[in-house]
Amino acid sequence: MRELCHAKDQKFFNEIVEHENKVFGEGSVGKWNIKPFVKYGKVFVVLKKGLNYFNQKNFKEKENSETFNRVEKSTASEELVSVIEVLRGFDVETAYIYGVSTVTGYERQGHAERLLNYVMDYLIKHDILTVELTVATDNEGAKNLYRKAGFVIVEKLENEYGENTDRYLMRYSRR
Repeated sequence: MRELCHAKDQKFFNEIVEHENKVFGEGSVGKWNIKPFVKYGKVFVVLKKGLNYFNQKNFKEKENSETFNRVEKSTASEELVSVIEVLRGFDVETAYIYGVSTVTGYERQGHAERLLNYVMDYLIKHDILTVELTVATDNEGAKNLYRKAGFVIVEKLENEYGENTDRYLMRYSRR
């Protein structure tokens, strides 16, 4: 788990956008917004380390060689597993979680929960007293995840993202 860096982690930006387009459709962070989110907000990820394409071909041959560990580490790739985007409000004690999602194939394995706990710890250490997010009213799994992290539903936002697209505003507060 880690925070993405605008200068060093641009290789993940397109992967995040493509993943979120599948999950959130037009509500995705989008290719024009991911860079400002990383640069001026915070984007946290769970990444899976693995060998890149070129190593996989010769993996078995290298497995028994003395240089395998050195080769494996030097050419390791990272694959997106889970992502959370966060914005800080003008009220510097408030943050907004824009999105929480996990890549298909890694869902329901606890990645989003661990990442959310990591993000909440980070926000608390940085003097955030209130964290808000919205969730689809019918997304029971997400609502349960957020409740487990201490969020409560404070309001139903009717037509928040268009006609018949209601959301719940959920809030975590240390005030």
